[in-house]
Amino acid sequence: MWEFELVSDRKGGENIQYIQENLREPIKSAGAVLAVMADKNFIYLSIGARDEVTPEIKTRIRLLLCDVYSERMKYDHLKVNLDLPDNREDLVNTFLKVCTYFDRETERQIILNALELKERRIHLQSFLYFRLQGLIKKWQELCDLVNQNSVTILKQDNFIELLKFLLNNIDSKCKSVILELKDRCLIYKDERSNFNMIKSIKYDNNYDILSILIDLNPYLIKVHAQSKDSEIVNLIRSVFDDRVKMN
Repeated sequence: MWEFELVSDRKGGENIQYIQENLREPIKSAGAVLAVMADKNFIYLSIGARDEVTPEIKTRIRLLLCDVYSERMKYDHLKVNLDLPDNREDLVNTFLKVCTYFDRETERQIILNALELKERRIHLQSFLYFRLQGLIKKWQELCDLVNQNSVTILKQDNFIELLKFLLNNIDSKCKSVILELKDRCLIYKDERSNFNMIKSIKYDNNYDILSILIDLNPYLIKVHAQSKDSEIVNLIRSVFDDRVKMN
């Protein structure tokens, strides 16, 4: 029997919730057990698995922890340490997202190499500060560079050019998406031409849509739009260039 425990400070409890939600079905399918407990300072996620299913459970935990560190905790670090104007929240949120995804694949490899799960217990915040110090230093160097040039960066033309540059260093999560602006939803097209809805978009903010596309960074974006959608279409084209096809 393999037993493992993840611990988080209460203020980082959403990361335990993220792992719990994504582990629930695999744990159930493997006949393993999962429990969450809390006291006034910490949240604990405990896992128990039979030896024969332990490798599969370990792999899933490592990948979920990689998501937590490379995206969720990196985003939090950038949000706290980037000194960006308050009057351009739309641009700032998009910029935070693209900085989070920047060099994602390299950082994921660093994290996975450190996450051997030989320990029976990992404290999320302590592991970041003591085992992933190099990543924190890397994130802070990015913050310092941006803070020195924030006024220039968030000028519209400069911002678009920077997004295009950063996209070249972000791995793609899928080959193509359909952006249906009438119904405001994104649909993922897999290699067998099956369609699965990724996310409904309920926002009126064009930069929220752009943030989702940047996260996916597809090789092809098929856009279904009407004349009233010209502003968001032009914004997407300015960032993704010839990857955008109109239907």
